[in-house]
Amino acid sequence: MCDTMVALAPLTRDGRTLFAKNSDREPNEAQYLTRVPAADHAPGATLRASYVEIPQVPHTHALIGSRPWWMWGFEHGVNEHGLAIGNEAVWSRLPAGREPGLLGMDLLRLTLERAASADEGLAVLTALVERYGQSGRAAVARDHFYHNAFILADAASGWVLETAGRHWVAKRVRGWASISNLYSIGSDYDRISAGAEAFATEQGWHRAGTRFDWAASFSDTERANFPTCQARLQMSRAGMGGLVAAQPVTVADMFARLRDHGDECPHPGAGGQGRVCMHAVSAHQGSETAAAMVAELSADGPPVLWCAPGSPCLSAFVPVWIDADLPEGWAQPAPGAPDIWWQTERMQRLAERDYARFAPAVRAALDPVEARGLAAVAALPVRAPASARGALTRALGADHAAALAALTVMLEGVTAGSEDPRGAYLAEVSSDIPDTARPAA
Repeated sequence: MCDTMVALAPLTRDGRTLFAKNSDREPNEAQYLTRVPAADHAPGATLRASYVEIPQVPHTHALIGSRPWWMWGFEHGVNEHGLAIGNEAVWSRLPAGREPGLLGMDLLRLTLERAASADEGLAVLTALVERYGQSGRAAVARDHFYHNAFILADAASGWVLETAGRHWVAKRVRGWASISNLYSIGSDYDRISAGAEAFATEQGWHRAGTRFDWAASFSDTERANFPTCQARLQMSRAGMGGLVAAQPVTVADMFARLRDHGDECPHPGAGGQGRVCMHAVSAHQGSETAAAMVAELSADGPPVLWCAPGSPCLSAFVPVWIDADLPEGWAQPAPGAPDIWWQTERMQRLAERDYARFAPAVRAALDPVEARGLAAVAALPVRAPASARGALTRALGADHAAALAALTVMLEGVTAGSEDPRGAYLAEVSSDIPDTARPAA
């Protein structure tokens, strides 16, 4: 479960494409930033993705991505050329493959490593889908299998891509776009795989001689979570539509969209899976936002990745650059090392005991960190050296960690005054925490 949005450069205040993604994963599934340097590879080289090995290409680009702790692939990321991609789980009448193969997150990372623009990314990603397909268990503790949709964007353009097995359809982004966990491209596509319409016709999902509608043909509308997926898509599109109507769109506007719980929702858990900023309703089903990113994509300078660990409503966005240091603890840590994801998650669980009461205090502590970051990045010269940008990232990361520590101490000393609408959720999920630190080298 996820939500991905983009506003192309002509709609934004600073003339930069703004790309945003909430990565929704199962509870306790820590998600970390991973830097991958550019590299050249020998002929015949291979790579190991989450489950399978495939041939490597001669050169791969530098990038940063956000990765569930056990997985090779990325939920979202940006490469050195300013190509950003985010993916969504989608469900089709065509059953998702269960055998070990390439996950949608693997396809996303492979594309970032191999493409330098949105147009090139579309060509690379669709070629991978047609050659290898997509399959495999996509969660660490549950049987979770799905197809994938993507937004690909760069400083000048973007694509929405939806897939079902080896079939796909694509629509060019015109101004802005928002996708969620269901097919949304109907008959208004720009490109489609060669056999998609014929396959749907053979299955009885499309009537020959009528205009082909991808979503109507491939969507599994009987799936139990279909209504909540519709609700989230409506929420994200209404929010983005409102921003565009009141343009220019800003980075802070995109932060707000990723924090959206909707109206009259005193506790986000009460909103179930129909909220853009998602909070799980059960330790054993549903998802919660595990990481968020807003990327500024410009032809005039390096991309800026604003990253937030955990739920964005209870964390701060900190700026990160591909060629500069990450904040301490934001990469997957060795045992005993600082771990910003679990620091954020533990504070969040204390705050969620009485969200309406405690969330304002969390925002009061973290909003100044975010405001300092926005002001400092705006003041940076376009070609500021990596050392200066890295120093800023480290300083803001340290501020974020200090705010979390203070909030945790404060919340541990306060008794919750209301009842969590999810019942025993917090106790249940905290009793099942895995070891997400990487083994010492």
